[in-house]
Amino acid sequence: METTKNTLIRAASIMMAICACVAIIISAFNIFITTGLVGNLSADQSAMIELESQLEGLLSADQAVGIFSAVMYAALILIVIFNVMKIIVGIVGFRKAETGTTYFIAWGIVLLVFGVLSLGGLFSLLGICNLLGGIVAPILFIIGGSQNKKRAVL
Repeated sequence: METTKNTLIRAASIMMAICACVAIIISAFNIFITTGLVGNLSADQSAMIELESQLEGLLSADQAVGIFSAVMYAALILIVIFNVMKIIVGIVGFRKAETGTTYFIAWGIVLLVFGVLSLGGLFSLLGICNLLGGIVAPILFIIGGSQNKKRAVL
């Protein structure tokens, strides 16, 4: 019975770390592709946007692309920070699989809340990584932490 408890937490830790690594790679790829596409407008497209922005008093095309790129890179930084945190939690969780109780319950709840908030397109590889690493693994952390707590009481 004790092996099952440890296996559950270790599987959740591995799942969380792997999914976080994959999410970083996919997010970086998507953001670099998107900003590259936006930054490479044809001369005709750029001229059309520039004309429309002058007529309506909006930002120029270069300004809009610059702001868009800055927002995308800021989002990438947040994605990397959050997923590195999940990798660290997964590694520490793997090491604490036998002894941790409140660690798993607390981190499981925190990451579950963020996992629900970040659940977007489920029908993509990034969506699946967010589902497994942000919902399933934290739920397993909570269950495993509860099992460790019950075991500690006995």
